[in-house]
Amino acid sequence: MEVLREELAFFEEKKPELLKTHHGQFALVKGRALVGIFPTREEAYTQGVARFGSDAFLIQQIVEQYPLEQVPLLAYSIRASL
Repeated sequence: MEVLREELAFFEEKKPELLKTHHGQFALVKGRALVGIFPTREEAYTQGVARFGSDAFLIQQIVEQYPLEQVPLLAYSIRASL
C-alpha cells in the first residue's frame, strides 16, 4: 500500500465530508485529487483505467467503517495444534 499512501491519506481527510453526501458510493482518487464519485466500484474502475491506464489509483467505498472479513482457518489449510 506504500504506492497509495498519498491517496489513502487524502481520502481519510475528505471522508467526513463525503459521508454526508455520498455514503455507500465509490471515490476515485489520484494523488491528492478526488477524480470522481461513482455508484459502483466497476464504474470507478472503468473511469480510472480510461484516465490513468496502468498508473496506480485508489478506489475506496465511502462508508464509516469497513467490515472485517472473517475467513475460517480451514480455508487456509491451517490446523490448530492442541
